[in-house]
Amino acid sequence: MTARPDIPSGGSSAPATNPRPAPAPPTQLRVAIAVSIVGALLVGLGPLLGLVVPSASAAFPAWPLLLVLALLAPAAAIVFARLGRHATAAALLVGPAVLALGRLVLDLQLVVDAGLATRPELLRVASLEPFAPSIGVWLLMAGHVAVIVAGVIAVRGTEHGDAGTGSHRQGLLTLVLCASVLAVVGVLMAPFGSDDPYLLSHPALDGPLLVLIGSVLLAIGVPSAAGFVAGSTDPDFARGGLLGVAAALAGVAVPPLVSAAVLDDIRFAWGPVLGLVAVVALAVLAVPAGRAESTEPEELRLPALTRLITLSAVLALAAGALAVLAAAMPQVEMPFGLRDPSPYPARMLWPAGIFLVVLGAGLLVPRAALWLRPMLAVVWAVIPFAAAGVLDAVFTAVQAADAHAGFGAWAAGIAVLFAGFAAATAAIAGAVERDDVDLTEIAMHRLVLFPSLVALLLGAGAFSVPVVTAPDYTAPGVFTAFGTTSWGLVIALVAVVGAAVVAPMCRPARAAALLCGAALVVAVRVLEFPLTAERLPDSTPGLGLWFGVACVVVLLGTALAAVRSPRTA
Repeated sequence: MTARPDIPSGGSSAPATNPRPAPAPPTQLRVAIAVSIVGALLVGLGPLLGLVVPSASAAFPAWPLLLVLALLAPAAAIVFARLGRHATAAALLVGPAVLALGRLVLDLQLVVDAGLATRPELLRVASLEPFAPSIGVWLLMAGHVAVIVAGVIAVRGTEHGDAGTGSHRQGLLTLVLCASVLAVVGVLMAPFGSDDPYLLSHPALDGPLLVLIGSVLLAIGVPSAAGFVAGSTDPDFARGGLLGVAAALAGVAVPPLVSAAVLDDIRFAWGPVLGLVAVVALAVLAVPAGRAESTEPEELRLPALTRLITLSAVLALAAGALAVLAAAMPQVEMPFGLRDPSPYPARMLWPAGIFLVVLGAGLLVPRAALWLRPMLAVVWAVIPFAAAGVLDAVFTAVQAADAHAGFGAWAAGIAVLFAGFAAATAAIAGAVERDDVDLTEIAMHRLVLFPSLVALLLGAGAFSVPVVTAPDYTAPGVFTAFGTTSWGLVIALVAVVGAAVVAPMCRPARAAALLCGAALVVAVRVLEFPLTAERLPDSTPGLGLWFGVACVVVLLGTALAAVRSPRTA
């Protein structure tokens, strides 16, 4: 028997359409959400039972904050599951699962030596006596394991089909990776500054081994998880995935900020601030990620591909020529009797400029242009990387010795601008090129993915650890002695990380070009030792040099594997 439709009170005879109820979530998704809730409760409430013996409480009542942060992703998953967005609900559990591995290793420091954990939201020690782990630590570990299991169950038990197109995802992926790089830098920096002798905070590289490993796992996990979900052709999965990564990252970035806000002897640091900016950026990008790309023809008319590549070639040639000119000309005019600090840093401009000149010339060759174009989007970073050291020396001389910037310094600065314009033009050319290619099937290529992640880790070491060491010398770095030179390191690191994350989702020839470009960037970092080590007495190769050499080898090997891939070029 057919039910009688309701008649609106306004007198209209048109039948009202009853909304269809949302389909019930699959069993595995319900199980995954339940397991994630259990894990969140253990992570949030485990510290209440005590983490160490003898007992040491948290520096402030942080358990409500920890519980709310842990429940963000499961609660959102419940909402989307009830709305029938099962792919979104499942993807929300991916980010917390990926980051839970790094958090698990970080919290293992509480088992090994709780006094070096520097986690005021969990405990605050007031003595140097040894501490033994208590029941709360094991519940905390069990919570992280449950979050990992929930993510695996959710992904394996929920289907997410193809609903988007490749060109839309490529642009989104670029923005997601830019936001992820902020998180990478943030999790490797010190979480706060401290005047408490029992709560000393250090960057990841200067901390205990487990803190270093856990931080590196977090640094790898954020761009890997964000890139994976953003590259999905299912808008619902992409949206939920980015929201899940943002929620998981908030659980890492927010507690140190709250600790600095409520404790008198703890100061704010830039690391968690960058992490929070990344959280907001990923959450905002989840909105366009959830929109299916329109199939309507676009009205926007972009310049022809050949003209864009030619323009990027000219800009690259100009940037490279200016860099070479900057290396050959004086960078600073020093007062009489004072030593010029710029000649050794200026040596780095020679390989950087030569690489850009050769690449720009290659882009003018029609048969090589399409293959070299992706390289320019990575290799341009060698110009700001090399110029930052020169400009740092010039700025120091101008401020400390009343010197005057020379033509070489101006040329180096202008070369950075031309290199940036060249990279932007090459990126636009790539977007035009992808308009004529079927990119509906975007998937991670495992033959390229795993070595790319290894190269990412080695590249992070190459730019984070000094390549030159000497007595009484502290090299500028990303996480220590941050200065003008450090910005060049950050830009180069971003370029290498971006290439390593994007390459597994590219066509073989384009993936190989990206990886070769990243290898050139790391090679310039490696050349820093033979070019500049003479200025320091008793200088020796730093660990960053060996990281860089290994990274170049892995990147080139991965590029070769990409070329031999059976996927369509």
